[in-house]
Parts: sequence; C-alpha cells; structure tokens
Amino acid sequence: MRRGDLAAATSVAVASQAQVDAAARRVDEARAKVDAARSAHTALVAAGTTSVAVVRSEQFIARVRRDHEVAIEAHARAEASHRGQTDAVDAARGRLARARADKEVIERHFARWRTERAKLAERRED
Repeated sequence: MRRGDLAAATSVAVASQAQVDAAARRVDEARAKVDAARSAHTALVAAGTTSVAVVRSEQFIARVRRDHEVAIEAHARAEASHRGQTDAVDAARGRLARARADKEVIERHFARWRTERAKLAERRED
C-alpha cells in the first residue's frame, strides 16, 4: 500500500511538473508578445502615424501586459502546486521507509523468537 501511495504521489508530481513547464512556456510567449507589441509601437511612432493608431497600439500593449501578468500568476500557482506535490512525494517516501524499517524490526523479532523456540525445544529433547 505504501508503494502505491508513493507511485500515486510521483505520478501526480510528474503531471504537475508538466503543468509548470506549460505555464513557463505561456509566460515566455506572453513576454515575446509584449516585446513585439512594444517594437511595433516604436515603429509606428517613428513612422509618424496617426494618433488613433498610436492609442490603439498603446491599448494593445496594455492588454498584452495584462495577459503576461496573468501568465506569470498562473505559473506561480502551478509552481506552488508542484512544490506541494513534491512535498507529498517526500512524505510518501518517508512513510514507505518507515514501514520498511518497522517490517524489518518485526521480522528480526520473529526470527529471534523462532530461534529461541527452537533452542528451547532442543533443550527439552535432551
């Protein structure tokens, strides 16, 4: 059962790592959009375009910045969730190690008990 807990926690941690990676890619994509929007805005201003086009460009920059902030927040939430999952893996690993240690103690106890019983039976036969 403890191995199953560890396996389940590990599979969830792997899935959460994939979510963190996907969120990081979305952050990078959003950052690239912001950079592209700023470059386009600079090009518009340098070309001497209309004020309407400049305002629309600034509005677009504001929108892609908000998207970038949302992507950063989603990435932070995914990382926090993943840290929680890795903590769960560590806890499951600790429970498994403790269960194995307890099992070994019990097996040693019974081995010693069987040895003592065998010696006692041998003495009775003599």
